Amino acid sequence: MMRQYNVAVFTVSFLLLLATFSVAAELQDGFMGYKWGGDISQYEGLTKLYAKGDVSYYSNPGESYTLDDISINDVVFGFYKERLFAVYVGIDTLDIYDRIKQHMNVKYGFPDHKTVGKEHLILKWKYKDVAIKLKTDEMKGKMKLAFYYSLLSRDLKKTQLDEIDSTSFRFFPIEKNKKPERFRLLQF
Repeated sequence: MMRQYNVAVFTVSFLLLLATFSVAAELQDGFMGYKWGGDISQYEGLTKLYAKGDVSYYSNPGESYTLDDISINDVVFGFYKERLFAVYVGIDTLDIYDRIKQHMNVKYGFPDHKTVGKEHLILKWKYKDVAIKLKTDEMKGKMKLAFYYSLLSRDLKKTQLDEIDSTSFRFFPIEKNKKPERFRLLQF
């Protein structure tokens, strides 16, 4: 009886470990089927949103993605010299932000953080050749998760990485001259 219990515990542990490695390996190779360094010509259905110099941004409006159990619709792919170097995920609600942050903490540990002024917070993780940033802009009410493939993104200037047409993201609405609802910021 004890042996069967040990085998069952070992099997479940192994499957969980395997699932964690497969998710991490997928991030090492790319994002949701898009390969880091992959040529833009490999991906049909992408719509160009914005371009400046060697950097261009695309989305696939009809495609939906899943991160852990979180459904994601606002995804923008960044290409540098027609090679995939970044993925930006628009975050609509604070609940989704909290769930993504928790997911990242479980997968990659506690993040480094950086504040820019009083309104910008950037949480940073690193996984092999991928830099991960969870960004908030309190003044504009915008949140996004960004993945950067360092083998390509290190060639870009920092200002180019953050330039993107913000109309391509849907952020939770805060109407001008209207006090927003209160949101739970911390949950224990």
